[in-house]
Amino acid sequence: MANMHNKLNGTQAKRRVQVSFVIRDEEERRHRAGVNALQYDPVYHRLYSAGRDSFIRIWSIRNNRAHWIQTMEHHTDWVNDIVLCCGGRNLISASSDTTVKVWNAQKGFCMSTLRTHKVGRY
Repeated sequence: MANMHNKLNGTQAKRRVQVSFVIRDEEERRHRAGVNALQYDPVYHRLYSAGRDSFIRIWSIRNNRAHWIQTMEHHTDWVNDIVLCCGGRNLISASSDTTVKVWNAQKGFCMSTLRTHKVGRY
């Protein structure tokens, strides 16, 4: 009835859109949610963790201690899996945002993005 009343008055009802976001620290050293995958580079003593917070974090592992080095940020949804390749030079990640990304594992930047893979198992 209210919608009909608005049309009669010459106005249209506005559609409500809800937006949410996370305000985070400038330098976050931990995942905010679970971790889906890990890869270890024995040459550089680095551990890569793929998180449900959409980030890949790099850790230095020395003397049985983990020290956060860097966070790689380009995915917009869960990072489901990661794999080191090319002798540890590159890291490949697959995400629920339907992208596969190729990273420079040593410097921590995204080199390439492949879009629209299907989420799920075959």
